[in-house]
Amino acid sequence: MDDQRPRGDLSRFKWLAVVGPLVFVILLEVFRESVLDRNLTPDESHLAALMIISSAILAFAFFVGVYLDRAQRQLVATNTDLTAMHEVSAAVRGGLGVPDILDRALERAVEQTGALAGRVTATTGDLSLGIRHPATLPPGLAWLGPVLEEGADPTVAAPRYTHRPAVDTGVLDIPLVRGAERIGHLRLVFYPPVQPQISAAALADIGGEIAGAVQLGVTVADLHRRERERAALYAVALQLTGRTDLRDVLDAIAAHARDLLGAERAVVCLSDPREPAARPAPAHERMAVADGGTTCLVAHEAVSARHPRNPDCPLVQPSDQRAWAARPMRGPDALLGELCVVRAGEPFSPAEESLLGALADMAAIAVRTARLKEAEEQVTIHAERDRIARELHDSLAQVLGVIHLRLRGLESRALDEASHLMAEELSDIAETADEAYRDVREAILGLRETVREDGGLEGSLREYLRKYSRQTGIAATLSCNGETRQTLSPRAEVQLLRVVQEALTNTRKHARAKRVSVQLECSGPVIRITVRDDGVGFDPATVVRSLEGGFGLASMRERVEQVGGSITVQTAPNEGTTIVVELAAEDTRGTSTAEAQSPAGR
Repeated sequence: MDDQRPRGDLSRFKWLAVVGPLVFVILLEVFRESVLDRNLTPDESHLAALMIISSAILAFAFFVGVYLDRAQRQLVATNTDLTAMHEVSAAVRGGLGVPDILDRALERAVEQTGALAGRVTATTGDLSLGIRHPATLPPGLAWLGPVLEEGADPTVAAPRYTHRPAVDTGVLDIPLVRGAERIGHLRLVFYPPVQPQISAAALADIGGEIAGAVQLGVTVADLHRRERERAALYAVALQLTGRTDLRDVLDAIAAHARDLLGAERAVVCLSDPREPAARPAPAHERMAVADGGTTCLVAHEAVSARHPRNPDCPLVQPSDQRAWAARPMRGPDALLGELCVVRAGEPFSPAEESLLGALADMAAIAVRTARLKEAEEQVTIHAERDRIARELHDSLAQVLGVIHLRLRGLESRALDEASHLMAEELSDIAETADEAYRDVREAILGLRETVREDGGLEGSLREYLRKYSRQTGIAATLSCNGETRQTLSPRAEVQLLRVVQEALTNTRKHARAKRVSVQLECSGPVIRITVRDDGVGFDPATVVRSLEGGFGLASMRERVEQVGGSITVQTAPNEGTTIVVELAAEDTRGTSTAEAQSPAGR
């Protein structure tokens, strides 16, 4: 608005009020001397001068009145403009978010202009907002909705008022422009169609003030968002460098994804670490475990960078219209899984998807690190077991074997010499040495036997039972139902193998059994291993005490509890012994999606 014009008019008026009367008096005296006094009598001359002075006074008074009225109208208009600009400017200050800035600015604009309703839209960067005031139109004003929702003409660079005869309504469009950037527009509707008493310059300034406040709000919000993102990534990085459990790291990453992206839920889906990387797996083989025991279809493949929607993700139902996004967790040779988020409202922006990708990369690092640590631990354990087995074989086993042979030789000599007492004693010593020798050989077998990569738990059990039967003379059989490789982690497989080995050792030492069977069930959400023998059994009352520290049951219980399972012992004198181990499946990829999402599948 140009406020210099009223000031210039006032300055000219002051000079005219001073100089005008002086000039009039001088001209009047000259006119009277040269014209009136020569042509009229003195009385007539005075009368004519009086009439001229009266007319001049009336004309000057009329001119002053017109000017003061005009100045008053300009002053009122200026005050109105300043009031409207001040109200809108005050409404958009104070560190508000962009939606609050637009809402308060629209409310003040409607109040100051006397509009019936209004709508403001703004688009800057990834932000796109549309706000109406009032937010809900009364039933009688529903016809205003289409007028408010009309798109603005992008070529209009200044406030423009138009009359809509069809609906007898006035529409005022104010572009929101700051500098060379146009971020949106403000539309006000007037009924009846009365044009607001605010100048176009003031309306343009109001639009610029709103645009500047929105730009500042976006900048501040972006700075805060970046600060929060850096803090979250730094916190995850600290967890990665420490000894934090993998589950805790993945839970922290999911929590940061929910917080930073405004998501309702976030989930990390892990694919099978033993899935072949040479080819993209078919869709039905890319099922991965998610939170709550549900399944998640890992829709990413090695050849694809992203996908628009995951219809089998547990976060999104087929009829759900919420915004959804996922980013892959890639390893050097295979797809490790993906990070999924879902929320109601606007779709995820490119910047938000980029942040989700950074979190997915950190989750991939966490998974790879955990698996490398687990593999390293397993290699260390296997190496130590091989070392102990070699030492037992090269030292204690050899010594026990020699003792056993020599005692048997002494036993035969004692029989020849008719020394029955010596023969019985030597026989007892030989039996003891033979028992120790069998214990050592079985310990060597257990230490060297581990879960094989090619056959998994089932193949390792079959090989162990074959060697066990050959060494002990006890017939051992194995029956399997389901695929263990799709339901057990490598760590759980190793622990279960050790539990079965310990159970079979107890059978050889204490049960005096002729047959033992091992049954492995992996077809449901619970993994169950049953070891049953036909031996002499023992008193059920001692089971609890045995689990605390007898017959090797305490060691079995500790191993089972390490993988989150439970163990029960069923026995009675002369009725054999049955040991049952149960634990939840760690991956439900062997079931269909419908089964996995049902309560029974969880």
